[in-house]
Amino acid sequence: MNNLMTKSFLSHVELKKQAQKDFEDVDLELGNLNPTQDPNLSQFFQQVEAIKVEMEEITNLLLDLQQLNEETKSTHIAKVLRGLRDRMDSDMVAVLRKANIIKARLEALEKSNIANRSISECYKEGINPI
Repeated sequence: MNNLMTKSFLSHVELKKQAQKDFEDVDLELGNLNPTQDPNLSQFFQQVEAIKVEMEEITNLLLDLQQLNEETKSTHIAKVLRGLRDRMDSDMVAVLRKANIIKARLEALEKSNIANRSISECYKEGINPI
């Protein structure tokens, strides 16, 4: 019985050591990598942040469109409806422009990602676009 407990305890201690070692290692998936360590990564994170800002602006515009749509349901005055429709049209144009900008930035980001993977040995593996 003592042998079983000893083996169990030793394997538990070994697992704890392995978990601590894994925790101390840099994990790219956790996002704990310091972007200043690699200038390419720093630039990547800046581009991603710019894309996130654009996406947040689209979200705000879509919320505004939903609000305008609700206003059109309760308004029966033709002049007010035309004004609301014009605002909705301008918001839709803005959403489409921003969506095209985001699409172009994502494509450029993917191209630079592929190029940087070939430069740096650390990031050689990656997801191939479909």
